[in-house]
Amino acid sequence: MSLSYLRPTLTALAFVLVCACGGAPKPVAKGPAAPSPEPEAAVPADLSPNVLRDRRAEPGVRAPAKPLVIGKAGAAKCGKLPRPASDAEMSELLGGRLLVRPPSGAKVPAALPEAPAIEEESRVIVESPSKKEGSDVSLAIVARETFQLDPDLYEPEADAKAKPGSLDVEAPKFLKATFPSEEPLDVVPVELGTGPTKLRAYAARPPHPNAPPGKDTALVLALLLAQEDGTLESVGFYVRGETVRNATGSDLVGCTRLAERIAATIAPGPRKLERAAGKRKIADVPPETELAVTVPADYVSVPFGTGARLYKLRPLSLYAGSISVSVSDATEKKVPEGADATVAGKLLGRPMEWRGKTSPKGGFFFAAETLDPKENRKTAEVLVRATRQAKVLDEMRAVAETLSVVKRGP
Repeated sequence: MSLSYLRPTLTALAFVLVCACGGAPKPVAKGPAAPSPEPEAAVPADLSPNVLRDRRAEPGVRAPAKPLVIGKAGAAKCGKLPRPASDAEMSELLGGRLLVRPPSGAKVPAALPEAPAIEEESRVIVESPSKKEGSDVSLAIVARETFQLDPDLYEPEADAKAKPGSLDVEAPKFLKATFPSEEPLDVVPVELGTGPTKLRAYAARPPHPNAPPGKDTALVLALLLAQEDGTLESVGFYVRGETVRNATGSDLVGCTRLAERIAATIAPGPRKLERAAGKRKIADVPPETELAVTVPADYVSVPFGTGARLYKLRPLSLYAGSISVSVSDATEKKVPEGADATVAGKLLGRPMEWRGKTSPKGGFFFAAETLDPKENRKTAEVLVRATRQAKVLDEMRAVAETLSVVKRGP
């Protein structure tokens, strides 16, 4: 084979290589640099940490459960209200924290402007399908997040001045304080469900459920429920109507029997409380940012119309208080009445002065700052309230001082 035959091929190959390389490499054009990620805010010190100590299976801690449902099915008669059907759909309580199977026709009422968020309180209403005279009784199922923990699973820090007893001891106190009754409530431990959805609960029954004088609403059953993760919810069952107003003696005991059968369908829901230490969103700040705080473990955020409220979970009987943060158009700082103390601090990264009132059991502090000093349009108002310990007021104020405007998360 002659070299003349190979030369064109080599020449062509050389051309391809030169064209592909294009001579000296050119610098690649760079776009704008990506913004640096916002630094993680330091988690404030937890001055009142909850200590995990599971005593639920220890001998003598929990009394055996008693039946929740009493009597035969025929005893569950409350006006013309229907009984729950086994094939009826489950309804959510507290935004999915609990599930319940109410009688057919149950409705979730429209939220009122000043009502708590459904994560804090929710209700289901059952009305009689009949409109005849004497069938005016309606039933309300009202669930509330207690923002407290099972003392059989969590105990307070070692130097806490007050320490709760077992759940068997504290649950009756809580129910009697939370659900006023014309007669002392009879409180017993019960169990709801079986297997992985089984719940330890405490049932409070009025011996003769009746409305207070001049009222048309009566409590017929109240529950305190302990979830597997230690969080606690309460559920109250109330009946209302002219029949209730005029009831005496044992007239409404059948309503308690009906409420027991509805309560027996309650099960844990899919939603869990976010309890890990880290960032909690407060509110959107258009167009691309949001207000947020950084919290230690066991702080739970509940949204409301203009902001959010943060609760510190504590063992039952040691309710800690809350941090309320709202965004308003007001530029005037409305300090709550009784503020006679001041302390230097910061808010939104700027020096300021907290005003409030302190006591050995806590107290409150208030502060307000504009989101953007240049525009002066929106104001963040912060109210910190501690109800049991002075050090928790300091802890919550430190949490509030992490408030900042950050880039909105996904």
